[in-house]
Amino acid sequence: MKYFVRAIKYFIYFSLLTTLIVGALVLIGAVEGNIDSIFEGGWGSIWKIAVFFAAVSAIYPKLGFIRREVPVEKDWNEVRSGILEFFADRRYVIETETPDQVTFRLRGISGRLPKMYEDRITLTRTAGGFELEGLRKDVIRLASGLEHRFYSAE
Repeated sequence: MKYFVRAIKYFIYFSLLTTLIVGALVLIGAVEGNIDSIFEGGWGSIWKIAVFFAAVSAIYPKLGFIRREVPVEKDWNEVRSGILEFFADRRYVIETETPDQVTFRLRGISGRLPKMYEDRITLTRTAGGFELEGLRKDVIRLASGLEHRFYSAE
């Protein structure tokens, strides 16, 4: 269900972004205000563009969200304060916390809106350390930072 919601969100995002760009082009006078003159196929092109956006939106959640393991040999109680400080330095706040899992969200609307409120990072305890789940770019950046923090101290 989460995958489907993300796909719909991205379809709406791509559609709105394209509409804003075309609208801006019409406002500055770069193109006429008629769909038939903006696109070569006129209204028939709108359906082709929508199908393209639907295809990209259906694939993107699979490529844009990942899970990554962060190996840590210490107990959660030893590293908890360091992890919370690390995330706080990067503008993340705790959303929920259970004994095995902590979820973080970006603080403020300025960081969340460009990511369409898909800014949740889930940190789950595993046998070999932690697993981070979320947007690919954020997970890679945060996992690398956590690895550096734990292994540069040793």
